[in-house]
Amino acid sequence: MRIVIVESTHWHMPLYLDALEAPTLRVVGVTDSAQQTGADLAMRFGCEVYSELDSLLDAQTVDFAFVFGRHVDMPILAQKLIARSIPFAIEKPCGIRAIDIDRLVASAETKNLYVAVPLIFRLSDTLEIVGHRKTRPDFASFRFMAGPPSRYEAAGTPWMLQRELAGGGPLINLGVHFIDLFYILAQDDIESVSAVSSSAINGLTIEDVISVRMVTKQNRICTIECGYIFPSDKQIQREFNFSIRSPDAYCTSGDDQILVRSKSTDGQIETRRIPARLETDVYYPLFVRRVLDEVQVGSAPVAGLRDASRALRVVEAAYLSASRNGMPVQLSALP
Repeated sequence: MRIVIVESTHWHMPLYLDALEAPTLRVVGVTDSAQQTGADLAMRFGCEVYSELDSLLDAQTVDFAFVFGRHVDMPILAQKLIARSIPFAIEKPCGIRAIDIDRLVASAETKNLYVAVPLIFRLSDTLEIVGHRKTRPDFASFRFMAGPPSRYEAAGTPWMLQRELAGGGPLINLGVHFIDLFYILAQDDIESVSAVSSSAINGLTIEDVISVRMVTKQNRICTIECGYIFPSDKQIQREFNFSIRSPDAYCTSGDDQILVRSKSTDGQIETRRIPARLETDVYYPLFVRRVLDEVQVGSAPVAGLRDASRALRVVEAAYLSASRNGMPVQLSALP
């Protein structure tokens, strides 16, 4: 397969590279408008680097594209590929407004075009362990505190710290994963969203930390806390933990494991410790292999644009609620 990498200056890009060196793949082009990582990648793969996407697509025959870039630019890049009927995978959040993603949905579905989004928990041990319970969760809580904003400057992506370019901070960047995971587990539409946030720590236009509460139509509750406030280093990059309660079990995250507490057949409480990879970076090579297999056999993506739009609509509601001092926002009331 002839693969292209679109807008290579992105902190997730290195997570894809080993999988893209498979003998059945050939990277035939890279774009990098930031002019930071593209030349090195082109040298690694023995291909050309281009300043923008149209030039690459005019010069190369392309079977599949992996799309990165600034959040604000993602819909434009995606539309260029859709116009040429090139299947692709695009990093979340795919844009800064759900309405922009909805336009992509309409364009891609008109052409029956494959488009995947790395909502990575769909490939995770967490979903494998918790998602196979007999009953759906009625409560879930996720906490994900990533390193400080300086890590995006170090990665050459300072635009991530500007609301007009990134769409927001940790919620639109990190929280979308947990919004999607809760939807998959609960199988129940989110009806109400409330949130409070703060930008006082780092003094940026994006939030430093945010706390979100989601309530579904069947009154299932999920809370998400995420931020750019953890003092990270090479040994420990983030704080991540969760609790998920369903009628037949209570699941909590541990060190490389998930603890499942439930009643045994004799009515006693038992605890099982199930090994689990909670470091999400390990799932990106799996995502690469999964989507390339899917597009070749013609199956639906593990996650797609509709899933990204649904998550982003919750993000927009949360930001609106936070701007109103935590007043709940009904998703049905949003345009």
